[in-house]
Amino acid sequence: MISEDENITIAFAGGTDRGKVRKRNEDSILLCEFEHSDVKLFVVADGVGGHEGGAVASKLAVDSIKNCVEKSILQVNSGGGYTENWLSNTLQQAIEEANQKIVEQQVQTQFSQMATTVVAMLIKNDGIVLSHLGDSRCYQFREKQIEQLTQDHTMLQKLLDEGDIDQKQFDTSPMHHIISQALGLKKQPSVVVRPLGPGDDLMFLLCSDGLTNCISDAQIHYVMSTEKNLDACVDELITRANDHGGIDNISAVLVKINRNSSHGSV
Repeated sequence: MISEDENITIAFAGGTDRGKVRKRNEDSILLCEFEHSDVKLFVVADGVGGHEGGAVASKLAVDSIKNCVEKSILQVNSGGGYTENWLSNTLQQAIEEANQKIVEQQVQTQFSQMATTVVAMLIKNDGIVLSHLGDSRCYQFREKQIEQLTQDHTMLQKLLDEGDIDQKQFDTSPMHHIISQALGLKKQPSVVVRPLGPGDDLMFLLCSDGLTNCISDAQIHYVMSTEKNLDACVDELITRANDHGGIDNISAVLVKINRNSSHGSV
């Protein structure tokens, strides 16, 4: 889908797949435009908890984040106006409210162990903010270079950062799936919102670990470099992950931002 605002054109596409091993898909994705607003919201959530709890958590997360952003936009449109830090404050509040919703549902339902990762991007004109909890990632593709913008919130990454294990131990450990932060793990999650600088011809990939555990950053870079159609690019990423085992649910959301002075085909 393509959306044109006054200064930029934003194209986006997304997909999610059960993979070849899991019985159900517990990932949820969101690609959202809002009425009477130039705000765009993109979310990938990877639920955990078993017995459908993960699916409940991830769906609850994306719905809650969307509702919070929508409510904030309605307040702006009713006369409040956009403040300088509106993007950052809104995304932080949305993620914190999603965490609260999941914690409440843990008590009120049979899904007491449910939780979900989240990676979310909120865009308004040239303003872009990013936040994540867990091991769902965001990559930036710019000037033919790929960069991972998020650092996985896992116990292994924490041990590596603190010097308790070395890189070889990190690379060979079977414990990469143990996350240290997620929605639903704590009543007060440590939410950090990162502003991203504007630029020409930016592309972002939001994805679950079902993609990155099956294909390398180099393969992701190759697909994003060679496939110009965003829907086809998403399909190719998911296909490659399935071809390499499809050991988990696979989700990918692509967002491409161009300045209107240099429109091109997408």
